[in-house]
Amino acid sequence: MPKAKALLLYHARVKKHSLSGAGRLVAQPTVSIGTDNSWFNAQIIARNLSNETAIVSTRFSISQRRNILAASLFLSVDNYATVIINGVPLVYDAPQNTPAFYNTGRSFNIRQFLRRGRNDIVIIAFNANGQRTVDNPAGVAARLDIRLSSLIN
Repeated sequence: MPKAKALLLYHARVKKHSLSGAGRLVAQPTVSIGTDNSWFNAQIIARNLSNETAIVSTRFSISQRRNILAASLFLSVDNYATVIINGVPLVYDAPQNTPAFYNTGRSFNIRQFLRRGRNDIVIIAFNANGQRTVDNPAGVAARLDIRLSSLIN
């Protein structure tokens, strides 16, 4: 998928967040945000036979009264993915044409991608050889770990 198309999908998903008012405030010193039902599309991704992508996303706000000390994203995907955080591509995997290929998990330091205030993360996951079936399953799981400073004045 061309990066321009990935960014169009990112902006469409961010618009959905804006329309729904989705988002949570991160104000505590440490937080983990997994792909639970607060993410768009994270629980059930329809088996659309004409679509080889699954898009999951979340929006959250980081307190203006804390500094971001550390942040990481753990990502596991079958087969490959593109991850965009606040409009900046973090992961842009090369396409994989082998149905047996999947990425069991990797972690990324995302501290420099986050900011105080609103943050949007969109994961576009791709399934090799098109549609998801019993013989060709697909999935994506992610977890954000964020560590913030004590309150600042």
